[in-house]
Amino acid sequence: MPEIRPAVKLDFTSGLEVLPPRPKMDAATTEASVVAGRQLGFSGRTSETIADGRRLKSRGANTQLNLKVTANDKAMILMEASRLIQDPSSPVGSLGEFVVMAVDFYRSHHSRHPPK
Repeated sequence: MPEIRPAVKLDFTSGLEVLPPRPKMDAATTEASVVAGRQLGFSGRTSETIADGRRLKSRGANTQLNLKVTANDKAMILMEASRLIQDPSSPVGSLGEFVVMAVDFYRSHHSRHPPK
């Protein structure tokens, strides 16, 4: 039976009574980094709402739904949902809202056309 070795404790601060202060970034370096990032396609912070727990709770969503689908179906669902989520005139703001809208559409369509 192999011998169990004790865990190694790493100590990166021994001998440092006071940590050295972080150097201040100069404005020119910061501006150059921002410009380079924009040229590479990165955008800065936006005023768009980020979906987090507070947003979900505000509309009453507090339960998770997990589904198994094929990779192609997943890609298609995400592509269609993304179109609506990114459209400012759309009431859909999340994948969950997209699924609820799809079910509502199915219900209204299904009630008019009975199954064959």
